Amino acid sequence: MALTLTYQPDKGVFIDNKLLLWSSDRQQVRTLLNGKFEIADNVIDLGDATQSLIQRRDIYESYQGLDNFFFLNFDENEQLTEVEVHYGLTINVAGVIIDFSMDIEKAADLLCGISADKKQLSDGEYFFKNLKLTIASSDSMGGEGNDLSYFYCSKDVSHLVDKEVCS
Repeated sequence: MALTLTYQPDKGVFIDNKLLLWSSDRQQVRTLLNGKFEIADNVIDLGDATQSLIQRRDIYESYQGLDNFFFLNFDENEQLTEVEVHYGLTINVAGVIIDFSMDIEKAADLLCGISADKKQLSDGEYFFKNLKLTIASSDSMGGEGNDLSYFYCSKDVSHLVDKEVCS
C-alpha cells in the first residue's frame, strides 16, 4: 500500500495526511513527518567563482517503512519550497490520481483534465505551469520504460519559466 501525496498548488502538500505548507520551517516539517531522513545540503560549483547552486534538501527513503523515495527542498531561509517524488507515493492533484505504475502519457492526459497548459519539455517530460509541476518518465530520467518516474511540484516555478522552458 502506497502513501498518498495530495498536492494543492499555492498551498503545499499532504503526505500521510500531514499538511506541509509552502514556506513551512524545515525543523517543523521534520518534526511533523517524524521519520528517518538524510540531510543533503550541497553547494554545486557551476564553474564560475560567482555562481553556485545551493541545495538544501532532506531525503526520505522508505518513509513509514514503505517503498518510497522523495526529497523535500528548502530555500536559504530553511523554508519548504519544492517536493520531488521518485517513486512509491500515489499522487493526488485536485482529485486526479496518478501513480508510478502509470504510463507517462496517461498521467499527462489526466492532468490535462484540470490544466490545459501542458508543455512537452522532451520525450516523456511535461511541465504544467499553472499547476506548478513537472512529471517525467523513466526513459527521460535516464532509465528504461515509459512509466511515470518523477513528480516535481513547487511553490514557485519562475526559474523554469525564466529559462524559457515554456517558450
